[in-house]
Amino acid sequence: MPKTAREVALEVVHRVNKTGSYANLLLPKRLQQSNLDKRDRAFTTELTYGTLRARGTLDWIIKLYSKQPIKKIPDLVLDLLRMSVYQIIFMDVPDYAAVNEAVVISKKYFHPGIAKFVNGLLRNIVRKKDKIPWPKKDKDPAKYISIMHFHPLWMVKMWIDEFGVDETEALCIADNRPPKLTIRVNILKSTPEVLADKLRQEGWLVEPGRYLKEALLIKDVGDITQLPQFKEGYFYVQDESSMLISHVVDPQPGETILDIAAAPGGKTTHMAELMQNKGQIISVDINPNRVNLLKQNIQRMGASIAIAVKADATKLKPIIKKPIDRILTDAPCSGLGVLSRRPDARWTKTPEQIDELSRLQTDILLSVADFVKPGGVLVYSVCTLTRQETKLVVERFLRVREDFYVEDVSTYLPEVLRQDVRDGMIQLLPSKHGIDGLFIARLRRMA
Repeated sequence: MPKTAREVALEVVHRVNKTGSYANLLLPKRLQQSNLDKRDRAFTTELTYGTLRARGTLDWIIKLYSKQPIKKIPDLVLDLLRMSVYQIIFMDVPDYAAVNEAVVISKKYFHPGIAKFVNGLLRNIVRKKDKIPWPKKDKDPAKYISIMHFHPLWMVKMWIDEFGVDETEALCIADNRPPKLTIRVNILKSTPEVLADKLRQEGWLVEPGRYLKEALLIKDVGDITQLPQFKEGYFYVQDESSMLISHVVDPQPGETILDIAAAPGGKTTHMAELMQNKGQIISVDINPNRVNLLKQNIQRMGASIAIAVKADATKLKPIIKKPIDRILTDAPCSGLGVLSRRPDARWTKTPEQIDELSRLQTDILLSVADFVKPGGVLVYSVCTLTRQETKLVVERFLRVREDFYVEDVSTYLPEVLRQDVRDGMIQLLPSKHGIDGLFIARLRRMA
């Protein structure tokens, strides 16, 4: 029997919460396998992502009204409750529909006692939803932002310390908006104007990027990776913040570049374009599956000067045979700058993970520093917003490597962004800059 829209959503939500599956990969597959029409697919998408995004707030509401401790509620039942509460509180769904459909699913998948529990709890929430004791911003701003804008309390407190209350609230609001679809035009094969015209002729809405001429904003009306222009390497799906990194590296034709943690290849292929495909790029990644993807993208984009290498970034001596002109270390990080693209990820991160990542990032920088030739450049970037993974990593590195110094990134950025450079480095914020959150530092080795 075909699954309903709510059943598909429940399956995806449960898989993501239980196994750590990526919703942005799993949901499209399940929708493709379903017999849902366009309207039901849109409903399923909103319900799935909304439930994952608001998990902490939904649990807070359930705890308020459930006689059963939330830890004792079976996982799949809890996900059904979360999904139903999201409909009742945050979607334009009739209360009776949200409750009745939840009871139908309960009877189908669980014993009668569970169905009775689900029915009673949801009806209680419906009766009292206008009297929910929402936190007050003036009394407890951190809890208010956490509950009202769907972020873990520890994360909100960390950002308030770093950015202040107003910027933190704006940041959390930005995380809850649908992410923009941005592509980078392959300037080896086309121009932004020519490609934009071709995409418009095929029914896509296209606008210029905010900061870079090679960036185009695309209105998502389908799977853009199925277009012949994608398969032939005329563009790469990439946010503008990521594109800015390559400009800060500023690779020159004929140079040798080392790209650390390079997969899936966005910055490798971009740098090859900026270098007019002259020179060499050694692109390193430790994950074999990601290295295969890196190779595919290098070939698709025609980046003939790039070679993909499977290797540990902290053990590169057997591979690197000569001093490198410029090294890009876009290090593994907590990804708190791209939460709009992974609505579930905010609930899987912990402060302990951030501390571990910070140590790894420092180790990687220290490991590759010796390969930078005197007078050469080492660029450090992470798509996150934590002080531990950004400024503190740079500071720790410079305490050990006194032969490096911070070189101001302003020269390599669009003029409109230069006012936000601090201490020669830049922290991009989704709320302020309209692109993914990202930190970039440019380090120069003394000659």
